[in-house]
Amino acid sequence: MFDQILQNYRTATETTMQFQQMLLRSWTQQWPPGFGMSIPTASWPEQARNVQKKVADTTTELLNKHRETLDAQYRAGIRAIENAFRVGEAKDPEQFRKLTEELWRQSYECLKNLAESQMRDIQALMQKSFDLASQGAAAVKT
Repeated sequence: MFDQILQNYRTATETTMQFQQMLLRSWTQQWPPGFGMSIPTASWPEQARNVQKKVADTTTELLNKHRETLDAQYRAGIRAIENAFRVGEAKDPEQFRKLTEELWRQSYECLKNLAESQMRDIQALMQKSFDLASQGAAAVKT
């Protein structure tokens, strides 16, 4: 029984990640080639340093959020395992049903929160990418 719950949770998490990768891929494929990547030659070293710093800051922020998400996933997984063992201690079928429903509800809520958090992170990343691209395009015009 526990194996099936954990397998369902694993499958749902993998499906969520695949969906997010597909969504990100489809968003980035809509950009025209070289969008925002042109840098004027007059101030090239300065522009390169600015872009490099922004990319480094964004990457660091994204990795920190990813670490926080992984920590939350591990905490939720530990809680799920503890709750799954509590289900095995049920004294009657009604208590077993109630504990199983509670375990399912908590797992679903955790997965929903995880997906929402990851979508917010992807949206923030995309917004920063668009901002960086627009700054590059504005620098080319000047």
